[in-house]
Amino acid sequence: MNKFKLKFSFFAFFLISIFMLNLLNISHLTYAQGNGDSLTHSMTFRLLERGENYKEELNVNSLELTFPSDSWNLTSIQMNLTDITFHRETVDVESDETYPTSEKLNKNSPGWAVQINLTESTEIYGVEIYGREAIIATTTNLTIQINGYDSVSDEPNGTVYGSTKLNMSSIPGWYKQTFSSPILLPKGNYSLLLNGTEMIPADPASYYWYSSEDSPNNPDFLIWEYKGGSWTTGVTGVPFLYRLDQRIISQFFPESNNMTAKIGGNFYSVTNGLSPETGILNLDVEFSPNSTILNIPIFNNKSNVIFNASYFYSANNYLSSEGHVITKINFENNWTILPDIDKMFNNYSVKFEFPHQWYNIIVKRSNIDVTSNVTIDMINNFLLITNNTISDGSSWEITANSQNLTPDLNVPQEKFEPSENLQFSINPPVNPGNITFILINSLGFEEYREIIQVVEATTEELVISYTLSSNPTKGTYKAYIYWNNETAAGVVVQEFQINIPFVWNQMYTVLIVVGIIILSTASFTSYKLVKKRKRTREEYRQKIYNKYMDVLNLDYFIVVEKKSGLNIYEQILASKNIDATLITGFLEAIRSFGIELTGAGEHSQTIKLEYQQSKIIMSEFKDFRILLIMKENPSQDFLNSIEALSYDIDNIHGDEIAKFKGDISNFQDIKILLDKHLETSLIYPLEVTTQNVKVNQEEKSLIRIAKSIMKKKNTDYFFVANLLSAKSGFQVKDAETILTLIKKDIFQPKI
Repeated sequence: MNKFKLKFSFFAFFLISIFMLNLLNISHLTYAQGNGDSLTHSMTFRLLERGENYKEELNVNSLELTFPSDSWNLTSIQMNLTDITFHRETVDVESDETYPTSEKLNKNSPGWAVQINLTESTEIYGVEIYGREAIIATTTNLTIQINGYDSVSDEPNGTVYGSTKLNMSSIPGWYKQTFSSPILLPKGNYSLLLNGTEMIPADPASYYWYSSEDSPNNPDFLIWEYKGGSWTTGVTGVPFLYRLDQRIISQFFPESNNMTAKIGGNFYSVTNGLSPETGILNLDVEFSPNSTILNIPIFNNKSNVIFNASYFYSANNYLSSEGHVITKINFENNWTILPDIDKMFNNYSVKFEFPHQWYNIIVKRSNIDVTSNVTIDMINNFLLITNNTISDGSSWEITANSQNLTPDLNVPQEKFEPSENLQFSINPPVNPGNITFILINSLGFEEYREIIQVVEATTEELVISYTLSSNPTKGTYKAYIYWNNETAAGVVVQEFQINIPFVWNQMYTVLIVVGIIILSTASFTSYKLVKKRKRTREEYRQKIYNKYMDVLNLDYFIVVEKKSGLNIYEQILASKNIDATLITGFLEAIRSFGIELTGAGEHSQTIKLEYQQSKIIMSEFKDFRILLIMKENPSQDFLNSIEALSYDIDNIHGDEIAKFKGDISNFQDIKILLDKHLETSLIYPLEVTTQNVKVNQEEKSLIRIAKSIMKKKNTDYFFVANLLSAKSGFQVKDAETILTLIKKDIFQPKI
């Protein structure tokens, strides 16, 4: 009888255990069924960014436009140019030295000259000539000078406008000749002279001035030779090589000088302003610089100019933003867009053109509803976030709803048997988008999933099929058919009945018995695994909690060298000051008398006591002791960390401690080991740094909250306690994320 009761009790316990485990599995299954009842589809939305900047620049010859990234497009520019003046420059009159010829200046030919033609009033500061000195003059200095031009005889006249001593050496090349003061010349013809007429006949001087014979810029320019006391008849086609260091001084009118602005490969005309030396350009343009800097050079057909510029330009860019739509049976669709919005221009705005099917548009900035500050046009279907509403460092969320657009199904058959082809179709028209087919079996598990991409609208039926297995579960199967694109979404559910013809087989009996045994074992194992998993999870949560509480309870940390009793490293981790020397001496006296204290066993290396509402822990290791002063008793994990810390200190500083002579300067890096093992960074003030590492959504959220706290408190740091308070108290997930951000060096101690 007792055996029967024992067996019955065991069997009853066995059935109850299986029943309870099944309840646990069913509860878990209900959560998983959400995959069939609703679908979250991630996608990317495009928002239009618009920016406007105003700039002023002085004494420039080009404009420089800046953009936040190389994807921005210039859309318009309005520029006002003032104080436009010609810039000093060196003009190549004749400079092709590829195949030069030369004329020789000596006592027989003591002078050579070339024609100068000025089209505007010009200041000349100097000239450059291409030549060489063969034999230096001994009786006088040769000069370079600018003379007048006799238009009747077409030769240089005797009027000298400027002169300077010749600068030349024996190496062929360009030599600069600078006048002592600028020479102001009106428009007209002049002559440039190499003058050696003051040489005496016995002077052996010899100089060469090269000319361009192959392809001169000005083939009609005359050159002259001074011979026998007069100028010879001018010769064209071989002008001497020279450059003018000059500045045009006449008033500048953009239209008269064909002034243009070059944007990309196109030139746009600058029109005259209201007064001389001013210009205007108002331009609507669509140009992609493919760079963060666009330089707009300003050209004209005469000479280099400089000017003052004030200009206003606008640009736009399509901002790609993450988002999703949640589609659920018998509910309206929920759309969410998460754009990253920060001011990038003097005037910056973001526009989103939403589909006409959307309604209940809500805009949140850092979880605060700012819809009333946003322009929402339900007629033209757009929303506009203007410059005044945007604040840097904020998180943004745009949400909306739309009606569930149910796909129209054609279901010719609703009952099926094993191995049959479950098939139905979607009636046309089938619009472009994604079709997701999810089949849930009678047990509530997902049997099959297929995603079909429809690239373009079709007028043909879209057939969906699935071949059942040879041994499906009997009962009602549910087919969820989701459709969505970037503007609309919908879902329909269709039920199918799966029937299993009854065919008894003797093997069923064997399989049932074996199945019961296997199920019993599996159920018991599952129960143990569930229980172990739950225990492991709780232990992990407790470990994270302990890590925070232990470091927050830590007031003082000291490392003491045993022989001398001196503190080789100490760190205050609390606001109140504690006489660490007194406490270390007190504990040393206790150990010297061999008194056992609370928690100290006969062979224990750890001493614990209470002193003035503090918990004092002293741990011995070889040649040093670690002393900790805490508000509360630490966890076992903390004590284990102390042991690991002791090993690291010994590995790095063991030899130095054994030979300790009183110098503690080498032990300051113990702080790094302290931060590593005890996570003391959690009680330091922290700052947020930019690191090129990937962060997830939870980490992004905490970074935003940290920046918000610093902004609110007007500091460049925050405390972990502030962050946890902002997140409604201690949450293990948040605590774990904070530790991860510290390890990634995104949250760094500010000490």
